[in-house]
Amino acid sequence: MSTMLPVVNRQPELVGQLLHEQQQLSAAEQFSDWHTDHESSGTATAPAQEKYYRSLLPATAPGPNEQFAFEVDLNACSGCKACVVACHTLNGLEEDESWRRVGTLLIGDPDDADAAAIQHVTTACHHCEDPGCLNGCPVKAYDKDPVTGIVRHLDDQCIGCKYCTMMCPYEVPQYSDRLGIVRKCDMCHQRLSVGEAPACVQSCPNEAIRITVVPTGEVEVAGQDTLVPSSPSSNITRPTTRYVAESSLDPARTRPQDENVDEVAESHWPLAVMLVATQIAVGILIAESLSTVVLTALGISVPGSVPIAAALASFAIGNIGLGIAPLHLGQPLRMWRVFLGLKTSWLSREAVVLGKFMGLLAGAIALLLLPVVWDWIPTSIQQWIPTDWIPAWAGRALLVASIPVGLAGLYCSAMIYIATKRRPWRSVRTLPRFFGTSLTCGPIIAAVIFAFAGFGVTASLLSLAGAAAGWWKWTRERRLYRVPDGSEDPYDRRSRRLVHQHLGETLRMRNFSAVVATLLAGLAFVLCPFLPTAGAVCAALSAAVWIAGENLERLLYFQSVVYDRMPGTL
Repeated sequence: MSTMLPVVNRQPELVGQLLHEQQQLSAAEQFSDWHTDHESSGTATAPAQEKYYRSLLPATAPGPNEQFAFEVDLNACSGCKACVVACHTLNGLEEDESWRRVGTLLIGDPDDADAAAIQHVTTACHHCEDPGCLNGCPVKAYDKDPVTGIVRHLDDQCIGCKYCTMMCPYEVPQYSDRLGIVRKCDMCHQRLSVGEAPACVQSCPNEAIRITVVPTGEVEVAGQDTLVPSSPSSNITRPTTRYVAESSLDPARTRPQDENVDEVAESHWPLAVMLVATQIAVGILIAESLSTVVLTALGISVPGSVPIAAALASFAIGNIGLGIAPLHLGQPLRMWRVFLGLKTSWLSREAVVLGKFMGLLAGAIALLLLPVVWDWIPTSIQQWIPTDWIPAWAGRALLVASIPVGLAGLYCSAMIYIATKRRPWRSVRTLPRFFGTSLTCGPIIAAVIFAFAGFGVTASLLSLAGAAAGWWKWTRERRLYRVPDGSEDPYDRRSRRLVHQHLGETLRMRNFSAVVATLLAGLAFVLCPFLPTAGAVCAALSAAVWIAGENLERLLYFQSVVYDRMPGTL
């Protein structure tokens, strides 16, 4: 196999100059220049093995409204996996990392296994026209070359958040535990730029893979057209790979060999904790503010200690969640870049909006606490605090203003997963679960605050409201995870089968926690009007159990997700 440049026996200075000049050219310009040189001087400038794969490369670089793409001849693919080995070896991948895979389709009557024929399908990155990995990345660690259309991953930009692995419906980006970043196929763009075929193209003994130039903007996005039967809908990212065969595959008679094999997804436990914590933080403020408004309307004065306690509880719980979230990153020291993808990434929007929420909350706490701690502040510092400019209602106003910002942050959190187009994470499932956590835990924690402040009836009603919301949310989940009976949505059926086969213990713990937390909340409802302290203790225990249960629910949310994928093999 030849190298990228004919640099043997050259002086180091000349080698550096050649590499520098090469880096200044785009892949398309290098590709075009190579072909120009090749045509003018024959095979003297061509790679040594060029005669074996020249017909598998386009003769010219892409023009306007065109890009490079893989083309796979399904009739020629024998499933030998030479392309997988070549890609793995050339790119120095981890032992369990693969940028190209080979799946198997079974063709025939699904009820007659003996009549099934086999079709192998080799697949890698599809260098989509509208790549989900690029759109979802919060740090702009992806680049789509405007000329070649090749989608590349920029390793030095990546923070290892793994969101691209969710956004890509084809499971292309692969996470490396050793490096703490994701990596993916880049069509061997540096080899391609000097006339060398990508590893998979050059290694295939049957010439089943080639590089072609395809027009952009013409990928079919209507309906549910797919690359091959059972693969994700092409209208999600508009993949450019072309699969060709003498006869088309009938989706009604074609199924992937691994169609009944679903694996437990990653738990993403730091994200689960962060989501639950931030949702609770917003819920506390909503419950306290609404209760205060009602009490004030009834002519009952609420002491300043109540909003201060609610703000402090919200701030503490929210910060715990946001502090744990970076444990999910492979490169946490690079997380400061998370705002770079604000235009396209819901993950960037979540980080920015929740950061604003915590900032407003911190400001509200400072203003609310200022009259309380004023006498403790040294006189030398008091003179620098413009108290005359700060109205008495400023702290409360800032606290109330933080609520819509917090709600916007929770919406961004939900959209992170809704945007992946995975059916179990669709909006009608995700939004009630996320906001339901706020409506469950927020009122119960607020009940503790009001009970200790002597508002027994208010605390009792808040406990009842939280328990009712939690019970409603739990019953919705129970319908999702009931034993499959074969009549439900196919994605729900797969997800339930996964839960009952592999996540049964988590489900049982979640159910047990919901029952216990509801009973404790009911006890708090009874005790708070008569024994506020005892009621507050029951409410606090109920809140603790609910929080544990909500974290279990969020683990199930992540681990039980199923989705369409390219065909695999057994």
